[in-house]
Amino acid sequence: MLSLHKLVRLEQRGVVLVVAMIFLIIFSALAVSITTLAGTNVQIASNQHKVNSALLAAQSGLECGKYIVANTNLPSTPYNSVTIDQADETWTTLCKQVQIQPWIFGEAQQTSKEILTPATKFGDNDASFQIRFSRTGINTIRLEGIGIDGQISRQVGVNMSIQKEKDVLNYAVASRGRIWITGLSRVHGSIFSTWKRPEISPYNISGSSVILGTINTVLTLEQIRQEGYQLETLGVNDNPVCTNGRPLDGNYEERYYSPLDQIRSYHAGIVYSQQYEDMAGMDISDYNTDMYNTGLKVISPCPGAFRKVEYFPHAKLSHGGYSMPRDGTINNTPNRKLIRHVYENQTFKNALLPCNYNALFKNCTFEEILYIDCAKTDRPYYNNVRFEDCTFNGVIVSDVPEVFRWMHNCLYFTGEATFKNKSNIKEATILAPHFNVNFGNTNPKKTENNVITGAIVGGIVDVRGSAQICGTVISMCDTTQWSFGNVTNIGATLDDGGSETTELSDIEVINITPDPNQMLPSGIMSPIIIKLLNETYSEGA
Repeated sequence: MLSLHKLVRLEQRGVVLVVAMIFLIIFSALAVSITTLAGTNVQIASNQHKVNSALLAAQSGLECGKYIVANTNLPSTPYNSVTIDQADETWTTLCKQVQIQPWIFGEAQQTSKEILTPATKFGDNDASFQIRFSRTGINTIRLEGIGIDGQISRQVGVNMSIQKEKDVLNYAVASRGRIWITGLSRVHGSIFSTWKRPEISPYNISGSSVILGTINTVLTLEQIRQEGYQLETLGVNDNPVCTNGRPLDGNYEERYYSPLDQIRSYHAGIVYSQQYEDMAGMDISDYNTDMYNTGLKVISPCPGAFRKVEYFPHAKLSHGGYSMPRDGTINNTPNRKLIRHVYENQTFKNALLPCNYNALFKNCTFEEILYIDCAKTDRPYYNNVRFEDCTFNGVIVSDVPEVFRWMHNCLYFTGEATFKNKSNIKEATILAPHFNVNFGNTNPKKTENNVITGAIVGGIVDVRGSAQICGTVISMCDTTQWSFGNVTNIGATLDDGGSETTELSDIEVINITPDPNQMLPSGIMSPIIIKLLNETYSEGA
């Protein structure tokens, strides 16, 4: 018979065994849990890796799609918008461009509204991407990159618009020559001069003006350094400096101006080495306005008793005004004697002014289209037209002369011009390539009903007096052959060698605000483009 002591020891051993078994079970379960968790983490990490890989593959597909679009050659159009037929042709051309890619070999799956490329391997793993173009509207295409890694897929996409190239409308003023801005001018956007002669400054901007945008030039900073002027004062690392000599750091109101600076106004920075060759509307070869010259009523000539002699340029108003020539010793400028056909207190709708009328319109109203005829190539046929106190409820369009002659083909606005464009042609107020367009007081009442809207196109455009412009001023004449004069003049000066300004009292407030969302006017040949709408970018599974 076991003693009491042995029984106690046996009971203790039994308890220890049970406790050991419990701990063994707990640690076994914990080990299984850790192993399972580790396996889950590995799987999660693997899945996350596949997600990232699929997303990168999708983005790679999107970039390849952009490359295809950028290298698709599309036709040009002279119309203000892309027609349905042109949009269809654009879609067909894009699909052909997809099929001929060397890594597709014509194997993309294609329907009337969609084209999907075969899977293309991405990187060193099992990931691949596909590109899908979908025509979601007449002028809208959706580009998607589809990335796949195993069972994981990701998509990224962006919408694209079929439209005319209209980069020139991003600027408040765009000129093939020099730009002078003086007086109380306020430019609510960027400006661009393609003047390429570094020995003469492309800009002269007074301190009383304001440029609420960048100032762009095709000249390089190194080209300007070699001349006797500078556009702006630069410090260390070619950064603008403050009045205290320290870097500007975006505080443009504290910019320092030296006596050598040709730009002395507030502005948001100067951009050097800009390109313009592909910008529609900046070359005479871009223009053909014949489409406007149909169904118009020809304005009858005036009897001899209703004609008068004027000179251009003319004397000061206090010295005989329009009936006297300006002193030829001033800036060595010649004058032209004009026999003007005079029309007063009349209304013209869809009218054509024949060559050599050199008309004077006084207190007249114009509805829809006024077409100013001139010869494209034959020098004797011109039209120098003066508008005094006229109202414009439509658009002024001219024929397209090959050569710019500032005294011959001219649109000269005097008195108080009123603009209330009620026509269907909202994208332009004046379309007069190679004409001298010279505005005076165009908005004396400063009301919303008297604003020049859309593009103002001329060989050279001068804006004097008081004006409100919601659009782009385009001076499309290449003036690099002239060292003096022929300046795009915003404000009034007496010494630019070409301005018709005769009184410093012409200086008033000028406001110019570009409208990049506007259409480029018909009559300007422009490439059709497929433009990415970056704000529509999205990602998804």
